[in-house]
Amino acid sequence: MVWLEIIVVLGAIFFGIRMGGIGIGLCGGLGLAILTIGFGLPIGSPPVDVILIIMTVVVAASALQAAGGMDYLVRMASKFMRKNPKYLNIIAPITTWVMTIMAGTGFIVFSMLPVIAEIAKDSGIRPSRPLAGSVVASQIAISGSPISAAMAAMLTIMEANGVTFLVVMAVCLPASFVAAMVAAFIASRQGCELEDDDVYLERLQQGLVSKYEDKKGESTPREKFSVVLFIIATIAIVILAAFPQLRPGFDIGKTMGTRDIIIICMLSAACLMVVFCKTSPNSIVLAPTFSSGMSSLAVILGIVTLGTTFVDAHMDQIKDIAGGVLSAYPILLSLVLFCTCALLYSQGATTPLIIPLAIALDVPTWAILASFVAVTGVFVLPTYPTSLAAIEFDSTGSTRVGKYILNHPFMLPGLGGIIAGVAFGFIIAPLIV
Repeated sequence: MVWLEIIVVLGAIFFGIRMGGIGIGLCGGLGLAILTIGFGLPIGSPPVDVILIIMTVVVAASALQAAGGMDYLVRMASKFMRKNPKYLNIIAPITTWVMTIMAGTGFIVFSMLPVIAEIAKDSGIRPSRPLAGSVVASQIAISGSPISAAMAAMLTIMEANGVTFLVVMAVCLPASFVAAMVAAFIASRQGCELEDDDVYLERLQQGLVSKYEDKKGESTPREKFSVVLFIIATIAIVILAAFPQLRPGFDIGKTMGTRDIIIICMLSAACLMVVFCKTSPNSIVLAPTFSSGMSSLAVILGIVTLGTTFVDAHMDQIKDIAGGVLSAYPILLSLVLFCTCALLYSQGATTPLIIPLAIALDVPTWAILASFVAVTGVFVLPTYPTSLAAIEFDSTGSTRVGKYILNHPFMLPGLGGIIAGVAFGFIIAPLIV
């Protein structure tokens, strides 16, 4: 019976990935029906807190996009990179890492990718180097952003187990930065020089190397103010989460939790953008960030509930098989996180599925925090949206997938960055926790 249940879980994931997008959540729901109604397993707890946090962050980020704030950030980043083109291989990944940390979603870098590709091409730099470094850095930044879906799940789970926001961020944020910078360094050494690339030379002769048209435009006060509001909300979340004594207290003797702080700050920021930035509420719903973010909620609800249903029903067997191994070799948790994320294609779905399991298996808290940067497995296949965009925007053809699918420009930087980030985490985490 257990093997049939495993087949159902893996089958839901497999067919969901083939459907793409929201499909993995829908297949997760079907798999959940088979496990509960068909096999009689009690349904696992859906990650309600995580979903609420993600929902409000998506609304705020969509309001920022609708108000033009994301376009403003892209223009500012573009100006900064154009002033220092010879350091593009490092500046571009730092820029995308910072932007993702601020916005909580790696999709904010979509508009940066054609800019990076054009600056690299104009400067004689192989575009695959800064593009690969930037894409991987934005993906790794999710494990360090205080308002990302994955970190929202991490904070909710760890706070319930007595680990403060400040402790989580003190380990995860620097580990994320180290991982991103190592990935950028590795990417900067990949491939031959642009003028020696046969594919580029062939495309150049065929007239396929296109010129990117930079949409400059003037920044408006509403764009700038929307960014200010979003940054203030993010800073407020960090301060209130880091210093519990500043949180509002209530008659019931319990202060406001991190979940409620994020919800209140994000919804307030979105509302103020509508009022002061003259942003139409309908434009928020129509923003690309809103549709992609809300799709991720269905993925998390379906696949995570499916996973917890199976895990909760067989926790004793899982402890017998994996508990001793993970307790003796806690670094293996990073491998579990990485492989699960590569399979689910979602950092936000991987975290609420694996982290509670690690806690139940008595993996040390410091090891959980140290391993968290490995939740970045979305680059394994070159079909993640930001990876595909980088390939598409590079008209030189230097950012391309190799013959064996897995030999693409994002693989080595991603693997090297994660190994470095985990190693760094295992050094500093025991000193902090």
